[in-house]
Parts: sequence; structure tokens; C-alpha cells
Amino acid sequence: MCIRLGLTIPIGLVLAGMPAAVCAEAPGQPPALAPPLAWPPGFSRDVQGSGLPGLDGGRAFLWNRPPGFDPVSTLRVDRHIPDGTGEPGHTYKALWALGSTGPHNAGYEWTITGELHNRSLASTGAQNVAVNGTIFKEANGIGPVGPSWAGNFNCVDMTDEADPVASCIGAEIDVSAQSPTTDRNRQRVGLQISTGGVPGAHTGYGILMGNLTGSVTDRGVSFQGEGTYGIGIDTAAGRFTGVPILLGSGQSIALDGNREGSFGRTLGFDGQDLVYGTANGPVFRVSDAGQLQAASVREARPNPPHSSREACTPGDHAWDAAFEYRCVAPDRWKRAALSDW
Repeated sequence: MCIRLGLTIPIGLVLAGMPAAVCAEAPGQPPALAPPLAWPPGFSRDVQGSGLPGLDGGRAFLWNRPPGFDPVSTLRVDRHIPDGTGEPGHTYKALWALGSTGPHNAGYEWTITGELHNRSLASTGAQNVAVNGTIFKEANGIGPVGPSWAGNFNCVDMTDEADPVASCIGAEIDVSAQSPTTDRNRQRVGLQISTGGVPGAHTGYGILMGNLTGSVTDRGVSFQGEGTYGIGIDTAAGRFTGVPILLGSGQSIALDGNREGSFGRTLGFDGQDLVYGTANGPVFRVSDAGQLQAASVREARPNPPHSSREACTPGDHAWDAAFEYRCVAPDRWKRAALSDW
């Protein structure tokens, strides 16, 4: 005897293979399962070739606007990988959004869109985030915990184009400041990186850029556009255990670069001396011993001593139209007369 339950079966139960009816056999025998209900229209057992059941070609729209405050998520996906069941090298996806574009698609295909209409008062201290990715790295009691990425964005150019026309951007952050320019608070931040977590915590790198051997990045950090910047790199508020800017031997700082990356004047260390130079070569050198080499030296102010006993330090030099002056001992000047030839 089959008893068909007069209940509405949730779609999730149907998808999970749960029965829509229960058949009771003779007493003492386990009930036999009746065939499941037919799949609702619009559902497929094979979504985009994945082999997984779900909505194929349909739309799922979740609308959550309760009469009062609702702390419950509109959509929540709980996923747990039991111990010993993982496959090496496999990526486990708690939520997977698959999209595809055609060669003549004139629109913008956004696989996942996070949009939040923020109207909360600043005084409440609320931090409203459109998209937030957080990983809590926790001890497992067995060994070192594996690496974690709170947000991971990859743009892999597989076009094989010799000189690609369109950019391949790993992450783009646009902050639109549309309120009047009289804003003195300047609370618009393009990118904020806070590390450490608690006082005394140590973070290895604030920003780390790395290339594989043989690959080249034209500019590690670049300021582009016609806009004006207040300070390019500001280290005034930092406390450094080393130096604020670290250069290797043979490297230099360009002083007159343009947007194309060309420059003619540099300041750097060549392995022996601090060197200022132009495209024609070094014009100024200072060694660790204090030896100075310059293409020419010009003293702009005469500043001669008023007497041979005027205060001075050995090595001080001065001049006027008639004499050259040299401090030969503490507070002891000597001079030599100048003449035409």
C-alpha cells in the first residue's frame, strides 16, 4: 500500500533525491520508496555541463525586507570538508558563479556584484561593506596552518596576442569623490592596508610585489593621469627600524622623469661613492671617507673673517676680492693675497 503524502516537498529535498511519497508494505517489512516527483519546469540535472543539478537558464531573485531588523543573512552557504576526504590540488567552492561572454558582447558581464545603498549615520560607527572577504587562520593542533588569502584576484592573459590591446588587471579600485572640492576632511581612501591586528603584532610586508625569474614589471608603483598629488610617498608618520627607502648597490633615484619613464638626472650609489650624474656621466661624488669630487666648486658668499683670531674650525674657507682665507687651527686664520696675471 502506498500512502502519498499531501505535503509540499521543498525543492531542496527533491534535488537531494528525497522521496515525494512513502509506500508501506506488509507489516514487518521496511517501506518501499516511491519514485520521486517530476522535476519542476526550468530545473535541469546538468547545469552548464557541470553534471550538477540546479537552475539552468532560470533566474533566482532573493528579496529580503522584513518589517523589523533582521540579522539573518539573505543567502548563506555552509560548507564543511570532512577530514581525509579532500582531493590533492582540487579547489573547493562554497559559492560558484559561472558567466560567459560572446565576442560581440557590448555590455559588461559581472559574475558577482555587491551593491549596498548606505544611508547609515556616521555617528553610529557602522562599517558598511559591499563585499568583504575574511579568513580566520586558526591552529589545527597538528602542524603549521596552510596559507590563506582573504581576497585573491587573478587575471591570466591566455589570448596569445603578441601585443594585447586591452589591459589585464588583477584588481582595480576606483573611489569616486563626487561631493564638492571644498571638503576639508579628505576621508576618501583609494586603498587602505592595516596590518598587525593587535599592539605588538608583527607583519612581514605591508605591500609585497614579486616577479618570477625572467619576468618583468615596468613600474612597481606608478602615479598616472593629469591629476595633482600632494605627497608621492609619505614616511613622516612611520617609525622605521631600518631605512624608509632601501636601494641596492648600483641603483639610483631619477630626479627628472616624465610619464614615459625617461629621465636624465640621477642620485645613487655605485658601490663606492654617492654619485649625482646626468646622461653625460657623474658630475658629483662623495666617498665614505668624505672625499669630494665635483666638476667645479663655487662659493656664492664671500663671508671673510674680520680678524685672524675670529672664531673658526680648522678647514674653514673664505674669500673676498683681495684674499683667500683658511682656518689652520681653532680660531686661527691665515690669508694669501690675490693678484692679476
